[in-house]
Amino acid sequence: MEEGTGIWLGAVLQRVVLVGTITCLLVPIAVSASTPVDKEQAIYGATGLPAFAFTAGTKRIDTHCHFIPPFYLDILRAKGLDSGGRAIPRWTSEDHIQIMDTLGVETSVVSISTPGVHLPGVDRDAARKLARELNEYGHKISVEYPGRFMFWATLTLPDVEGSVAEAIYALDTLKAAGVVLFANHEGEYLGSKKFDPLMAVLNERDAVVFIHPNKVPLAPVPDTVEDEVVPEFVMDFLLDTTRASANLVLKNVTGRYPNIKFILSHSGGFLPFAAYRIGGALSFLTREAAPKVMGSLQSFYVDTALSSSPAALPSTLAFVPNKQITFGSDFPFAPTFGIKIATSQLDGFTGLASDKKEWINYHNADALLKKPLAHWRSAWEAAASSANQHEELYTC
Repeated sequence: MEEGTGIWLGAVLQRVVLVGTITCLLVPIAVSASTPVDKEQAIYGATGLPAFAFTAGTKRIDTHCHFIPPFYLDILRAKGLDSGGRAIPRWTSEDHIQIMDTLGVETSVVSISTPGVHLPGVDRDAARKLARELNEYGHKISVEYPGRFMFWATLTLPDVEGSVAEAIYALDTLKAAGVVLFANHEGEYLGSKKFDPLMAVLNERDAVVFIHPNKVPLAPVPDTVEDEVVPEFVMDFLLDTTRASANLVLKNVTGRYPNIKFILSHSGGFLPFAAYRIGGALSFLTREAAPKVMGSLQSFYVDTALSSSPAALPSTLAFVPNKQITFGSDFPFAPTFGIKIATSQLDGFTGLASDKKEWINYHNADALLKKPLAHWRSAWEAAASSANQHEELYTC
Protein backbone atom coordinates (compact mmCIF):
# COMPACT_ATOMS: atom_id res chain seq x y z
CA MET A 1 0.00 0.00 0.00
CA GLU A 2 2.96 2.35 0.54
CA GLU A 3 3.42 3.34 -3.10
CA GLY A 4 -0.28 4.01 -3.65
CA THR A 5 -0.50 5.85 -0.35
CA GLY A 6 2.16 8.30 -1.45
CA ILE A 7 0.21 9.17 -4.56
CA TRP A 8 -3.07 9.52 -2.68
CA LEU A 9 -1.53 11.81 -0.09
CA GLY A 10 -0.41 14.11 -2.90
CA ALA A 11 -3.92 14.32 -4.36
CA VAL A 12 -5.28 16.78 -1.81
CA LEU A 13 -8.46 17.78 -3.58
CA GLN A 14 -9.32 14.21 -4.48
CA ARG A 15 -8.99 13.24 -0.82
CA VAL A 16 -11.19 16.06 0.43
CA VAL A 17 -13.88 15.56 -2.21
CA LEU A 18 -13.90 11.79 -1.82
CA VAL A 19 -14.21 11.98 1.97
CA GLY A 20 -17.09 14.39 1.57
CA THR A 21 -18.76 12.10 -0.95
CA ILE A 22 -18.36 8.99 1.21
CA THR A 23 -19.49 10.84 4.33
CA CYS A 24 -22.70 11.85 2.55
CA LEU A 25 -23.41 8.16 1.94
CA LEU A 26 -23.52 7.33 5.61
CA VAL A 27 -26.34 5.98 7.69
CA PRO A 28 -26.05 7.45 11.19
CA ILE A 29 -24.56 4.72 13.38
CA ALA A 30 -23.21 5.18 16.89
CA VAL A 31 -19.46 4.67 17.00
CA SER A 32 -17.68 4.04 20.28
CA ALA A 33 -14.36 5.66 21.05
CA SER A 34 -12.77 2.22 20.87
CA THR A 35 -13.87 1.57 17.27
CA PRO A 36 -10.75 0.62 15.28
CA VAL A 37 -9.78 3.18 12.67
CA ASP A 38 -9.28 1.72 9.20
CA LYS A 39 -5.73 2.51 7.98
CA GLU A 40 -7.08 4.08 4.82
CA GLN A 41 -9.59 6.17 6.78
CA ALA A 42 -6.67 7.69 8.63
CA ILE A 43 -4.86 8.37 5.35
CA TYR A 44 -7.88 10.24 4.01
CA GLY A 45 -8.47 12.06 7.29
CA ALA A 46 -11.86 10.37 7.59
CA THR A 47 -11.80 9.22 11.20
CA GLY A 48 -14.99 9.10 13.23
CA LEU A 49 -17.03 7.39 10.49
CA PRO A 50 -19.54 4.61 11.25
CA ALA A 51 -18.44 1.11 12.16
CA PHE A 52 -18.69 -1.54 9.45
CA ALA A 53 -21.29 -4.28 9.89
CA PHE A 54 -21.58 -7.06 7.31
CA THR A 55 -24.15 -9.84 7.40
CA ALA A 56 -22.37 -13.02 8.49
CA GLY A 57 -22.20 -15.74 5.87
CA THR A 58 -23.06 -13.45 2.96
CA LYS A 59 -21.67 -14.66 -0.35
CA ARG A 60 -21.12 -12.23 -3.22
CA ILE A 61 -20.02 -11.95 -6.85
CA ASP A 62 -18.49 -8.54 -7.58
CA THR A 63 -19.26 -7.35 -11.12
CA HIS A 64 -17.76 -3.86 -10.72
CA CYS A 65 -14.13 -3.86 -9.67
CA HIS A 66 -10.88 -3.19 -11.45
CA PHE A 67 -7.43 -4.56 -12.01
CA ILE A 68 -4.33 -2.56 -12.89
CA PRO A 69 -1.53 -4.86 -14.05
CA PRO A 70 1.96 -3.54 -13.24
CA PHE A 71 2.84 -2.97 -16.90
CA TYR A 72 -0.36 -0.95 -17.40
CA LEU A 73 0.25 1.11 -14.27
CA ASP A 74 3.75 1.92 -15.52
CA ILE A 75 2.36 3.13 -18.85
CA LEU A 76 -0.29 5.34 -17.25
CA ARG A 77 2.08 6.89 -14.74
CA ALA A 78 4.76 7.49 -17.37
CA LYS A 79 2.20 9.47 -19.36
CA GLY A 80 0.93 11.33 -16.30
CA LEU A 81 -2.62 10.00 -16.75
CA ASP A 82 -5.41 9.65 -14.22
CA SER A 83 -8.92 8.22 -14.20
CA GLY A 84 -11.41 11.04 -14.44
CA GLY A 85 -9.40 13.14 -11.99
CA ARG A 86 -8.68 10.18 -9.72
CA ALA A 87 -5.04 9.15 -9.31
CA ILE A 88 -4.32 5.62 -10.53
CA PRO A 89 -3.84 3.42 -7.45
CA ARG A 90 -1.49 0.48 -7.15
CA TRP A 91 -3.28 -2.87 -7.46
CA THR A 92 -2.19 -6.38 -6.55
CA SER A 93 -4.14 -9.62 -6.64
CA GLU A 94 -3.24 -10.16 -2.98
CA ASP A 95 -4.70 -6.81 -1.89
CA HIS A 96 -7.79 -7.52 -3.97
CA ILE A 97 -8.32 -10.95 -2.43
CA GLN A 98 -7.91 -9.45 1.03
CA ILE A 99 -10.85 -7.06 0.56
CA MET A 100 -12.81 -9.85 -1.15
CA ASP A 101 -12.37 -12.06 1.90
CA THR A 102 -13.41 -9.21 4.18
CA LEU A 103 -16.65 -8.66 2.24
CA GLY A 104 -17.43 -12.30 1.51
CA VAL A 105 -16.83 -11.96 -2.23
CA GLU A 106 -16.41 -15.37 -3.84
CA THR A 107 -15.51 -14.16 -7.35
CA SER A 108 -14.55 -10.74 -8.71
CA VAL A 109 -15.08 -9.88 -12.37
CA VAL A 110 -12.32 -7.37 -13.00
CA SER A 111 -12.05 -4.73 -15.71
CA ILE A 112 -9.88 -1.88 -16.85
CA SER A 113 -11.17 1.58 -16.00
CA THR A 114 -10.74 4.80 -17.94
CA PRO A 115 -8.51 5.89 -19.72
CA GLY A 116 -8.52 2.47 -21.43
CA VAL A 117 -6.09 1.69 -24.25
CA HIS A 118 -6.33 4.74 -26.52
CA LEU A 119 -3.68 6.79 -24.78
CA PRO A 120 -1.65 9.83 -25.86
CA GLY A 121 1.08 8.75 -28.24
CA VAL A 122 -0.45 5.29 -28.71
CA ASP A 123 -1.50 4.50 -32.28
CA ARG A 124 -4.18 2.03 -33.40
CA ASP A 125 -1.92 -1.00 -33.59
CA ALA A 126 -0.33 -0.27 -30.22
CA ALA A 127 -3.80 0.12 -28.66
CA ARG A 128 -4.83 -3.25 -30.08
CA LYS A 129 -1.66 -4.82 -28.70
CA LEU A 130 -2.28 -3.30 -25.26
CA ALA A 131 -5.87 -4.59 -25.21
CA ARG A 132 -4.62 -8.08 -26.04
CA GLU A 133 -2.03 -7.93 -23.25
CA LEU A 134 -4.64 -6.78 -20.74
CA ASN A 135 -7.05 -9.55 -21.73
CA GLU A 136 -4.40 -12.22 -21.53
CA TYR A 137 -3.44 -10.91 -18.10
CA GLY A 138 -7.11 -11.18 -17.06
CA HIS A 139 -7.15 -14.76 -18.30
CA LYS A 140 -3.88 -15.45 -16.46
CA ILE A 141 -5.19 -14.40 -13.04
CA SER A 142 -8.42 -16.31 -13.69
CA VAL A 143 -6.29 -19.44 -14.04
CA GLU A 144 -3.84 -18.66 -11.23
CA TYR A 145 -6.50 -17.88 -8.63
CA PRO A 146 -9.20 -20.52 -9.15
CA GLY A 147 -12.64 -19.28 -8.26
CA ARG A 148 -11.52 -15.78 -7.34
CA PHE A 149 -11.21 -13.89 -10.62
CA MET A 150 -12.91 -13.58 -13.98
CA PHE A 151 -12.59 -10.61 -16.32
CA TRP A 152 -14.47 -8.25 -18.61
CA ALA A 153 -12.57 -8.08 -21.89
CA THR A 154 -10.99 -4.78 -22.92
CA LEU A 155 -11.80 -3.69 -26.48
CA THR A 156 -10.49 -0.90 -28.68
CA LEU A 157 -13.46 1.36 -29.51
CA PRO A 158 -13.77 3.66 -31.40
CA ASP A 159 -11.67 1.24 -33.49
CA VAL A 160 -14.56 -1.04 -34.50
CA GLU A 161 -12.56 -3.51 -36.59
CA GLY A 162 -10.07 -4.06 -33.77
CA SER A 163 -12.89 -4.34 -31.22
CA VAL A 164 -14.69 -7.02 -33.24
CA ALA A 165 -11.53 -9.09 -33.57
CA GLU A 166 -10.65 -8.73 -29.88
CA ALA A 167 -14.19 -9.50 -28.72
CA ILE A 168 -14.23 -12.73 -30.73
CA TYR A 169 -10.83 -13.78 -29.36
CA ALA A 170 -11.57 -12.80 -25.75
CA LEU A 171 -15.03 -14.37 -25.62
CA ASP A 172 -14.38 -17.51 -27.68
CA THR A 173 -10.79 -18.32 -26.72
CA LEU A 174 -10.06 -16.63 -23.39
CA LYS A 175 -13.60 -17.22 -22.12
CA ALA A 176 -14.06 -13.69 -20.80
CA ALA A 177 -17.17 -13.09 -18.70
CA GLY A 178 -18.20 -10.44 -21.22
CA VAL A 179 -16.78 -7.12 -22.36
CA VAL A 180 -16.35 -3.72 -20.77
CA LEU A 181 -17.28 -0.71 -22.89
CA PHE A 182 -16.98 2.91 -21.88
CA ALA A 183 -20.14 5.00 -22.04
CA ASN A 184 -18.40 7.10 -24.67
CA HIS A 185 -15.27 6.48 -26.70
CA GLU A 186 -13.54 9.70 -27.73
CA GLY A 187 -16.89 11.47 -27.73
CA GLU A 188 -18.81 8.75 -29.61
CA TYR A 189 -21.53 7.39 -27.32
CA LEU A 190 -22.72 3.81 -27.18
CA GLY A 191 -25.72 3.60 -29.46
CA SER A 192 -23.82 5.06 -32.38
CA LYS A 193 -24.50 3.11 -35.58
CA LYS A 194 -20.74 3.05 -36.14
CA PHE A 195 -20.62 0.45 -33.39
CA ASP A 196 -23.30 -1.81 -34.92
CA PRO A 197 -20.82 -4.41 -36.28
CA LEU A 198 -19.53 -4.96 -32.74
CA MET A 199 -23.06 -5.13 -31.33
CA ALA A 200 -23.91 -7.80 -33.90
CA VAL A 201 -20.96 -9.93 -32.76
CA LEU A 202 -21.91 -9.49 -29.11
CA ASN A 203 -25.56 -10.26 -29.83
CA GLU A 204 -24.60 -13.51 -31.59
CA ARG A 205 -22.77 -14.61 -28.45
CA ASP A 206 -25.43 -13.57 -25.91
CA ALA A 207 -22.73 -11.40 -24.42
CA VAL A 208 -22.89 -9.38 -21.22
CA VAL A 209 -21.63 -5.80 -21.60
CA PHE A 210 -20.43 -3.93 -18.54
CA ILE A 211 -20.76 -0.19 -19.21
CA HIS A 212 -18.27 1.97 -17.34
CA PRO A 213 -18.19 5.78 -17.37
CA ASN A 214 -15.48 7.74 -19.09
CA LYS A 215 -14.51 11.39 -19.19
CA VAL A 216 -17.40 13.33 -20.67
CA PRO A 217 -16.65 14.80 -24.14
CA LEU A 218 -16.65 18.42 -23.00
CA ALA A 219 -13.93 20.94 -22.30
CA PRO A 220 -11.56 19.47 -19.69
CA VAL A 221 -12.75 20.08 -16.15
CA PRO A 222 -9.95 21.46 -13.96
CA ASP A 223 -9.32 19.30 -10.91
CA THR A 224 -6.72 21.17 -8.91
CA VAL A 225 -7.20 22.83 -5.56
CA GLU A 226 -6.57 26.25 -7.09
CA ASP A 227 -9.42 25.83 -9.58
CA GLU A 228 -11.83 24.76 -6.83
CA VAL A 229 -14.03 22.52 -8.96
CA VAL A 230 -15.31 18.99 -8.54
CA PRO A 231 -13.33 16.26 -10.34
CA GLU A 232 -15.11 14.30 -13.06
CA PHE A 233 -15.22 11.00 -11.19
CA VAL A 234 -17.44 12.54 -8.51
CA MET A 235 -20.30 13.71 -10.74
CA ASP A 236 -19.65 13.63 -14.49
CA PHE A 237 -19.14 9.85 -14.51
CA LEU A 238 -22.78 9.47 -13.46
CA LEU A 239 -23.95 11.73 -16.27
CA ASP A 240 -21.83 9.78 -18.76
CA THR A 241 -23.49 6.48 -17.85
CA THR A 242 -26.95 8.04 -17.93
CA ARG A 243 -26.41 9.54 -21.38
CA ALA A 244 -25.11 6.23 -22.76
CA SER A 245 -28.16 4.34 -21.49
CA ALA A 246 -30.52 6.91 -23.01
CA ASN A 247 -28.67 6.80 -26.33
CA LEU A 248 -28.82 2.99 -26.44
CA VAL A 249 -32.60 3.23 -26.13
CA LEU A 250 -32.93 6.21 -28.49
CA LYS A 251 -31.00 4.33 -31.22
CA ASN A 252 -32.93 1.13 -30.41
CA VAL A 253 -29.79 -0.90 -29.71
CA THR A 254 -31.65 -2.63 -26.90
CA GLY A 255 -34.36 -3.64 -29.38
CA ARG A 256 -32.16 -4.51 -32.36
CA TYR A 257 -29.71 -6.60 -30.31
CA PRO A 258 -31.95 -8.22 -27.69
CA ASN A 259 -29.49 -10.94 -26.68
CA ILE A 260 -27.02 -8.46 -25.19
CA LYS A 261 -27.38 -7.83 -21.46
CA PHE A 262 -26.07 -4.44 -20.35
CA ILE A 263 -24.91 -3.70 -16.79
CA LEU A 264 -24.82 0.01 -15.95
CA SER A 265 -22.24 1.19 -13.42
CA HIS A 266 -23.12 2.95 -10.17
CA SER A 267 -26.82 2.11 -10.19
CA GLY A 268 -27.17 3.56 -13.69
CA GLY A 269 -25.89 7.02 -12.78
CA PHE A 270 -28.84 9.43 -12.58
CA LEU A 271 -31.12 7.12 -14.55
CA PRO A 272 -33.27 5.68 -11.70
CA PHE A 273 -34.03 9.14 -10.32
CA ALA A 274 -34.75 10.71 -13.74
CA ALA A 275 -36.11 7.67 -15.60
CA TYR A 276 -39.65 8.92 -16.12
CA ARG A 277 -38.49 12.31 -17.35
CA ILE A 278 -35.96 10.68 -19.69
CA GLY A 279 -38.46 8.04 -20.81
CA GLY A 280 -41.10 10.63 -21.58
CA ALA A 281 -38.68 12.70 -23.61
CA LEU A 282 -37.41 9.66 -25.52
CA SER A 283 -41.02 8.66 -26.24
CA PHE A 284 -41.61 12.11 -27.74
CA LEU A 285 -38.41 11.93 -29.83
CA THR A 286 -38.95 8.39 -31.12
CA ARG A 287 -42.76 8.54 -31.38
CA GLU A 288 -42.79 5.23 -29.55
CA ALA A 289 -45.36 4.53 -26.85
CA ALA A 290 -44.12 5.59 -23.43
CA PRO A 291 -44.58 2.13 -21.84
CA LYS A 292 -42.40 0.59 -24.55
CA VAL A 293 -39.65 3.15 -24.01
CA MET A 294 -39.80 2.71 -20.25
CA GLY A 295 -39.58 -1.03 -20.76
CA SER A 296 -36.37 -0.54 -22.71
CA LEU A 297 -34.90 1.66 -20.00
CA GLN A 298 -35.89 -0.88 -17.38
CA SER A 299 -34.22 -3.72 -19.31
CA PHE A 300 -30.79 -2.66 -18.06
CA TYR A 301 -29.00 -4.33 -15.20
CA VAL A 302 -27.29 -2.02 -12.70
CA ASP A 303 -24.65 -2.55 -10.04
CA THR A 304 -24.45 -1.29 -6.47
CA ALA A 305 -20.92 0.17 -6.61
CA LEU A 306 -20.97 3.13 -4.19
CA SER A 307 -24.75 3.23 -4.69
CA SER A 308 -26.27 1.59 -1.62
CA SER A 309 -27.07 4.76 0.32
CA PRO A 310 -30.48 5.44 1.88
CA ALA A 311 -31.18 7.80 -1.03
CA ALA A 312 -29.84 5.73 -3.93
CA LEU A 313 -31.00 2.21 -3.14
CA PRO A 314 -34.76 2.89 -2.84
CA SER A 315 -34.70 4.80 -6.13
CA THR A 316 -32.87 1.94 -7.84
CA LEU A 317 -35.30 -0.66 -6.49
CA ALA A 318 -38.24 1.46 -7.67
CA PHE A 319 -36.76 1.58 -11.17
CA VAL A 320 -35.46 -1.92 -11.99
CA PRO A 321 -36.54 -5.35 -10.75
CA ASN A 322 -34.56 -6.75 -7.84
CA LYS A 323 -33.21 -9.51 -10.09
CA GLN A 324 -31.46 -6.96 -12.33
CA ILE A 325 -29.16 -5.59 -9.65
CA THR A 326 -25.66 -6.96 -9.05
CA PHE A 327 -23.14 -6.29 -6.32
CA GLY A 328 -20.23 -3.94 -7.07
CA SER A 329 -17.36 -2.60 -4.97
CA ASP A 330 -15.34 -0.36 -7.34
CA PHE A 331 -12.08 -1.58 -5.81
CA PRO A 332 -9.36 -0.25 -5.92
CA PHE A 333 -10.51 3.18 -7.14
CA ALA A 334 -12.87 3.49 -4.20
CA PRO A 335 -11.03 3.49 -0.87
CA THR A 336 -11.52 0.32 1.14
CA PHE A 337 -13.33 2.09 3.98
CA GLY A 338 -15.79 3.56 1.44
CA ILE A 339 -16.40 0.10 0.00
CA LYS A 340 -17.03 -1.25 3.50
CA ILE A 341 -19.49 1.55 4.26
CA ALA A 342 -21.44 0.98 1.02
CA THR A 343 -21.52 -2.78 1.61
CA SER A 344 -22.69 -2.25 5.21
CA GLN A 345 -25.49 -0.06 3.90
CA LEU A 346 -26.62 -2.77 1.50
CA ASP A 347 -26.53 -5.44 4.19
CA GLY A 348 -28.31 -3.20 6.69
CA PHE A 349 -31.00 -1.89 4.34
CA THR A 350 -34.35 -2.62 5.98
CA GLY A 351 -36.46 -2.14 2.85
CA LEU A 352 -35.38 -5.43 1.32
CA ALA A 353 -35.87 -8.98 2.57
CA SER A 354 -32.75 -11.04 3.18
CA ASP A 355 -33.52 -13.46 0.34
CA LYS A 356 -33.73 -10.56 -2.12
CA LYS A 357 -30.40 -9.24 -0.87
CA GLU A 358 -28.95 -12.68 -1.61
CA TRP A 359 -30.04 -12.26 -5.24
CA ILE A 360 -28.33 -8.88 -5.45
CA ASN A 361 -25.17 -10.10 -3.77
CA TYR A 362 -24.80 -13.39 -5.61
CA HIS A 363 -27.59 -15.08 -7.53
CA ASN A 364 -28.25 -12.37 -10.14
CA ALA A 365 -24.64 -12.35 -11.31
CA ASP A 366 -24.48 -16.12 -11.05
CA ALA A 367 -27.44 -16.41 -13.42
CA LEU A 368 -26.33 -13.59 -15.74
CA LEU A 369 -22.84 -15.11 -16.16
CA LYS A 370 -24.06 -18.70 -16.26
CA LYS A 371 -22.22 -19.68 -19.46
CA PRO A 372 -18.72 -18.29 -18.68
CA LEU A 373 -19.04 -19.36 -15.05
CA ALA A 374 -19.82 -22.92 -16.14
CA HIS A 375 -16.60 -22.98 -18.17
CA TRP A 376 -14.45 -21.54 -15.41
CA ARG A 377 -15.95 -23.64 -12.63
CA SER A 378 -15.22 -26.76 -14.66
CA ALA A 379 -11.66 -25.57 -15.27
CA TRP A 380 -11.15 -24.65 -11.61
CA GLU A 381 -12.46 -28.03 -10.44
CA ALA A 382 -10.17 -29.83 -12.89
CA ALA A 383 -7.19 -27.81 -11.65
CA ALA A 384 -8.04 -28.58 -8.03
CA SER A 385 -8.43 -32.30 -8.81
CA SER A 386 -5.09 -32.34 -10.61
CA ALA A 387 -3.39 -30.56 -7.71
CA ASN A 388 -4.86 -33.05 -5.23
CA GLN A 389 -3.66 -35.99 -7.31
CA HIS A 390 -0.19 -34.44 -7.52
CA GLU A 391 -0.13 -33.98 -3.74
CA GLU A 392 -1.26 -37.56 -3.14
CA LEU A 393 1.49 -38.83 -5.45
CA TYR A 394 4.15 -37.16 -3.34
CA THR A 395 2.67 -38.19 0.01
CA CYS A 396 2.43 -41.91 -0.83
